[in-house]
Amino acid sequence: MSRDDVWTVAAAFADIFGTESPPTHADMDVAFRRAQVSSPQSPPGTGINSISKARRINNAFDAAEDGQINGLIRALTMSLMTKGVFSRAPHSPDLQQMVAELRRSLTHVGWELSETGTLAPLGIIDVQAGGREALELQLKRLRNSGDDISLMVGAAKDSLEAAAKFVLEERQQSYQPDESLEALVNRAMKLAGISTRPADATSEASKALATLNQSVPKIAEAVRKVRNDQGSGHGRTVLTTMSKPEATFIRDLTLSVVNFLLAEHSSRP
Repeated sequence: MSRDDVWTVAAAFADIFGTESPPTHADMDVAFRRAQVSSPQSPPGTGINSISKARRINNAFDAAEDGQINGLIRALTMSLMTKGVFSRAPHSPDLQQMVAELRRSLTHVGWELSETGTLAPLGIIDVQAGGREALELQLKRLRNSGDDISLMVGAAKDSLEAAAKFVLEERQQSYQPDESLEALVNRAMKLAGISTRPADATSEASKALATLNQSVPKIAEAVRKVRNDQGSGHGRTVLTTMSKPEATFIRDLTLSVVNFLLAEHSSRP
């Protein structure tokens, strides 16, 4: 995560804490202790008796080491949730807007914030793209799609296509402009050594793994079809009917497939 993204998160937290009470300064003390970050209400040696809650938030993020940022985010979010901020948001347009901004900013540092205030890692699979810039950009677009369902589905299809083409190019193989996504993925799998046949026909585990491998091109086909109907692109004039959990499932499944394909490709020079 970049420091600019972290400051955006800090500003979003500061807006909420600076406006809402509870959480109080005492609640913030608990959150800072939990995150092991120091941001006192009365900084020693400054001659200041008390600073604002918003300033304390910014001071906390300023003091936090890179490895403490996620812990601070979790602690502050828990404080907001336990003090009922997220349950109050639907009844206050200003608070609802601030929570929405916090939610957007958190997606850029790898977190998904639910309506009830639950945090979940966003795109938790660490896909190693081998330094290929175009592929890295596609995956970043997928991870940062936030609440935009059409973008999430469109980026899923683009990421699968980019990963398959990456493998083909690395193996000095060409592809046709009109080649289907599932065909590209199927060819990339074969080049990466991913077999859809059991290595041991007498082993139930081997047969089960082959069945899983067989599902990969089918997943690509399904993502393509969903994207054509619900995803970004094609000058769409109607809103998507897909739910956020369905789109999130497609995003995470796509990241799993891309990670699997690239890992197998990298393991077989």
